[in-house]
Amino acid sequence: MPKKLENMTQDERIEYWAAQREKERIQRRDRIAKLSLDQRVAVIKVYELVDEILDTALYPDMGGIKAVTVYDLQELADAKDRLRHEFNFDVREHG
Repeated sequence: MPKKLENMTQDERIEYWAAQREKERIQRRDRIAKLSLDQRVAVIKVYELVDEILDTALYPDMGGIKAVTVYDLQELADAKDRLRHEFNFDVREHG
């Protein structure tokens, strides 16, 4: 029977949570692997664009909000449309 978390030493808790994080990482990797290549590409593209645009917008040394261009937003809108298409996602259906 596994030891209860509250009865573990500090080192045992550190080891336990490291194992939990690794288990979750493997589960996320397995879920991503089940997506089609087009779905993975769509997710990655949206993530990269959101990351890039937010970096630019939120950090003054990156240019700040005034440095976000209409082209950036159009690329993000296109990526969003692709994501919606790949996952048959329609916000009207999901509330």
